Amino acid sequence: MTNTFFPHCDESHWQTMPMVAGRSFDAKMGAFEFRKVSTSNAQARFITNEDCRNIQHGLHGGFLAACAEQAFYLPLYTNRCVALGRVVTIDFNMQFLQGGEIGKDIIADIELLKETGRMGFIRGTLSQGGHCLCSFNATLRKLPPQA
Repeated sequence: MTNTFFPHCDESHWQTMPMVAGRSFDAKMGAFEFRKVSTSNAQARFITNEDCRNIQHGLHGGFLAACAEQAFYLPLYTNRCVALGRVVTIDFNMQFLQGGEIGKDIIADIELLKETGRMGFIRGTLSQGGHCLCSFNATLRKLPPQA
């Protein structure tokens, strides 16, 4: 496999996630940065702008949910357990704690709680300026690499 599918993540330097081209939802989300924190932890960083706004001029909950969904497989990805795009979400729960502001980066902290041969169990938070906006947990099904 090339680095396109598995990043070199021995150090915790921020890297840009390779995004798919075209008109998919993933492509519309835009690029974000990620880094490995430890064997079971990773982080992602998302920029916010007016496209992320809700009617109250804060961050839209759908945008926050999409950020979490983009990031929660990162501990598996940075440890080379799954290739880029080779997971599906089995379940995903999110608790919104407070609103966020346009123009400030969002940091996702993701922890791999347990990994089995086919599954990954994840929990995490999205924060902005040191304040937790929401927490989430998810169950992921690992897919085999594409031939």
